[in-house]
Amino acid sequence: KQWYQRRVAITAGGCCGLRQQHTSDEAKAIESNKRINKKIRDAKNQFRREQKILLLGTGECGKSTFIKQMRIILGGGFPEEQYEYYKRVIHKNLLQAGASLAGAMRSLGIQYHDESLQNDTIPIMENFNENQEPCLLSREDVDVIRRLWEDPGVKECFDRRREYQLLDSAKYFLDKINDLTDTSYKVTLDDILRSRVRTTGIIEEVFHVDRVDLKIIDVGGQRRERRKWIHSFEGVTSVIFLASLSEYDMVLQECKTRNRTEESLQLFKTILEYKWFVDSSLILFLNKIDLFEEKIALSPLSEFFPEYHGPPNNHITGREFIASLYQEAYLTSSRSDIPNRELYIHFTCATDRHNIQRIFDAIKETILNHHMQELNLA
Repeated sequence: KQWYQRRVAITAGGCCGLRQQHTSDEAKAIESNKRINKKIRDAKNQFRREQKILLLGTGECGKSTFIKQMRIILGGGFPEEQYEYYKRVIHKNLLQAGASLAGAMRSLGIQYHDESLQNDTIPIMENFNENQEPCLLSREDVDVIRRLWEDPGVKECFDRRREYQLLDSAKYFLDKINDLTDTSYKVTLDDILRSRVRTTGIIEEVFHVDRVDLKIIDVGGQRRERRKWIHSFEGVTSVIFLASLSEYDMVLQECKTRNRTEESLQLFKTILEYKWFVDSSLILFLNKIDLFEEKIALSPLSEFFPEYHGPPNNHITGREFIASLYQEAYLTSSRSDIPNRELYIHFTCATDRHNIQRIFDAIKETILNHHMQELNLA
């Protein structure tokens, strides 16, 4: 009996010891599981709080200008050192504008009224390099570019700018060349908005709006840059596609026989078919309404799109026609029947802060409302 009692005690003690060991392992497993679940919840909440907006479009459609506007509207503007950087960028834009005009004078066979510019502009054309870091212009270069812009022959060349590649902001900067190249001049926000730096690779900006982080991603629009886009496609809340209205009579820099608006439409059609954007809201910015209004008065839309039968120089009917081309592309895409998927179209001027503020207020609900409801933030 004593042996039996001892045996039971040992067995019971052994069982008890084993049970305590099992409970300890189980507790560790439970704690580990809790930590993992918390990380998953935190990641989901962070994903929901961080809404990803992808800016797409062909080169020079205004994506980078839109990003700058968001920095002003949502991010408080630019630090002091950025003003100095953009001053150098603007000087490079002046050099680029001068080189483009001088080159076009030769290719179009237009004569200078000041014949000395024929030779004096050669260093301007030779000095400009798209890939070179921006720097301040020399006084000699400033003087040549100023004389170039004042020449009546160059004014004729400028009026034919659709026949060659010229910065949209060329006139704005050339008209202000005296101020912009003054050593004491501080660039303004309007100057910064009109400055042009070609986007290469992927640029991300994060802005805090209504307790949600908006991650806005800008990618280069030139053909050689588009192969990098796919790295930004995962988890996109909204796609904002920008198209320049004023490019209807222009050709690509990369392909001199390809109409820019046709290229933009083809790219838009391709994006509509991407599986990554099935659950993303689609927003179309038909940009540069100011330049379009100026241009259509001189360059009839029907010359480049014969299917347009409206008034030849009316900017309202003209822009509505271009909008209809994108609407048709959307309606004929294979993914147009996705439930609750809509295309939101806005006419924009990316350099106009008031216009972009109004447009952003209008699209904010489109971008945020669904996800804010998920977080009970609406």
